[in-house]
Amino acid sequence: MDLQPQMERWEGKVTAMVQSASSEQAWQLLSKFCDFHVWHPGVKVCRKESGKIGVPGCIRYCQGPDRENGQPADWANEELLSFDPVGHVFSYKMMENNMGFNQFTATFKVLDAKKVALKDCKGCELEWSFEGEPINGTSKEALIARLQAGLTGMASRVDETTLSNSGSCKDGAHDNAPDFACISSGL
Repeated sequence: MDLQPQMERWEGKVTAMVQSASSEQAWQLLSKFCDFHVWHPGVKVCRKESGKIGVPGCIRYCQGPDRENGQPADWANEELLSFDPVGHVFSYKMMENNMGFNQFTATFKVLDAKKVALKDCKGCELEWSFEGEPINGTSKEALIARLQAGLTGMASRVDETTLSNSGSCKDGAHDNAPDFACISSGL
C-alpha cells in the first residue's frame, strides 16, 4: 500500500471564438511556435532558443511586457512536446521561469466551429488546456482568468488580422481570404 501523500494537480481549459477565420486560416497564423508574441497580447518577446521550429524539442523563450513597478517582466522557456498540423494541435511544457510554475504542460488547439456544435458559425474555436502543479501565491481561478484573457486577446487579434487583410489579393481570386504573405512579413 502506497502511503505517499498525493500531490494536488490542477487541470483546466479555456476557449475563445474566432468569428472571421476558418480553423485552417487560424491554424496557419497561430501554429508558429515562436510567433507567440504576435498573437498573445501579454507576450512582448518570443524567440527560438534551440531546436527546429515546429519540431518536438524546440525551445522558445517568452517574456511579458516590462512592469511599471520595477519588478522584472515575467519570462519562461517552453519546450514543444508535440505538433500535429493535420489535427491543428500542439503541446508544450513550461521549463525555467520566474512565475512560480513547476511541472506544467499545456495543449493548444484550433477547432472547426462545426465540430464544436456551433453549426451556424463560419469561424473556429481556440482551446487552451493545461495540467500541472499548483503555483505558489496564485489561485487556480487566477491562472484560468489569466489564460482566458490571453486567449480572448489572441482570438481578437486573429479576427482583426483576418478582417483587415480580406480582399487584399491583387488578382481578386481570394477576395475573402486573408493575405497570409502580408501577415507573415508583418505588413
